[in-house]
Formats: sequence, structure tokens, C-alpha cells
Amino acid sequence: MPKNIITISLAQEQDVEDIFHLLAPSVSSEIILPRSRENIREYLHNFLVAKSDGVLAGCVALRDFGDGLHEVRSLAVAPEFAGEGLGSKLVQQAVSLAVQRQGKMVFTLTVRPNLFLRMGFKVVANDYFPQKVWADCRLCPKKDRCNEIALCQELA
Repeated sequence: MPKNIITISLAQEQDVEDIFHLLAPSVSSEIILPRSRENIREYLHNFLVAKSDGVLAGCVALRDFGDGLHEVRSLAVAPEFAGEGLGSKLVQQAVSLAVQRQGKMVFTLTVRPNLFLRMGFKVVANDYFPQKVWADCRLCPKKDRCNEIALCQELA
């Protein structure tokens, strides 16, 4: 049986609720930082969505910190699409978007580094990105017990 065709595109207003619900289990498990519906809506231009027959299969966001520095964040894949390489495809698309936006480097903080390591990201110190620490880490409920690994990739 052929697999469903998955398309990846910039998120639209009608995707906000689905993105919120897709992220919820990862937020509950403290895998990713919480995102309110309002926050998703405000930064919707940063989200890419993967859909199969109109159903949200996955998402990722790309945050621009300025000076060519971009963060890959809020990566989630629906359980029924796990193990099919969709996470890698979403990260590849986010990196491509960073290049289009004149990015010089992409980074992520994650508890699941293997996907990023396979894609050529390198491990760096968590405080290598003071912009991230100032913007998010200082507000994170896990700031004093952070278990995330920072990884980055320079862009050509």
C-alpha cells in the first residue's frame, strides 16, 4: 500500500489549533517549551507544517535571533507518522528556510539530539547562544535542572 503524500508548507491561520494540540503532549512531557495559542498565532510566520490529506502530521518553527542566527524549535510529529523520517524532513525544510532568510547558523536545544547529529549538527555548550538563554532559558521551569543538549550547524 502506498504511503500518503506529505506536503510541507508555511503554516496558515487555520493551523493554529492543530499545532497547539500537536505540541501539547511534548509540552506535558517537558520535551519542548509551552506555546500558547496566542504565541503560535503571533509567530505563525515561523512555523512550517507537514500535512497528509489535509491532516497535520508534524510541525517545526524557526526563530530568528538576528545577525544570521536561527533556532529550530517546536518540532513535533504526530504518533501515526513517527518513524517515517518526517522529523528529518521538517528540520531540513527549516534549515532551508533559514538559508532563504540569510541565516548563517541554525541551532537547537533538545533532549533528543540523535536526529540533529545525523543531520550534521554539532554539540556545543548550552550557553553558546546567550540570545536564547536571555529570551527563553531564564524563564524555563527547568532552568536549574536543564537536561537539553545544544547543537548547531553553520550554513553555507
